[in-house]
Amino acid sequence: MARPFVRRALKRAGVAPPRTPREGGAPRTVPPPRIYLPGESEDAGPVDLAALFGRRAPVELEIGTGKGRFLMESAAARPDRDFLGLEIEREYAILVRERAARRGLANLRVEGLDGKEFVKRRVAPGALAAVHVYFPDPWPKKRHHKRRLFDAAFVAAAASALERNGLLRVSSDHAEYWKVIEEVLGAEAALDRLAPSETGAWSSGTNYELKFAASGRPVFQAVFRRR
Repeated sequence: MARPFVRRALKRAGVAPPRTPREGGAPRTVPPPRIYLPGESEDAGPVDLAALFGRRAPVELEIGTGKGRFLMESAAARPDRDFLGLEIEREYAILVRERAARRGLANLRVEGLDGKEFVKRRVAPGALAAVHVYFPDPWPKKRHHKRRLFDAAFVAAAASALERNGLLRVSSDHAEYWKVIEEVLGAEAALDRLAPSETGAWSSGTNYELKFAASGRPVFQAVFRRR
């Protein structure tokens, strides 16, 4: 569920989605993952990125946009590239979409979809120039680990989705989860980890990273390249 400030911002913009309260006593059910773009049928194949953006250009994907700082700054700085953001929290997706529209970022799309399942089931091999995952939810409780983004199946799908020499950039502030991320990425034969001397100093520029840097908390990061 989105934080109250997000819903307030959406209300001011006149685009807040309606709440859908559960009926009293109704059991809580888990809906299927959202992986289809608006207007697509549930038997749609790989997403047509050229049709989505109305042109053919390198496409970079961010999973978990948050407030959209990285996406919007990147789209503004690289008009020659297209950027697709997937955010499982619908209110955040709407908020970023509205902010991008106000800035006139025609090379940016944001959808409220399940990024993990989207990459596994909707992205054609070699379709992406880059994948960005910054500060994914660590789901620290053991019983919730199955909800984590990074596992062998996701990493294999992300590697397949990348074009040759395409990059996967990842950051986290959670030490235990970071060990898992390093392990599953390091085990993927199609990816090579770049040394710091190759990547240079870099930052995602997300609100999370700025907050953690200001507090002195460590940030773990890595860049992997598709073979």
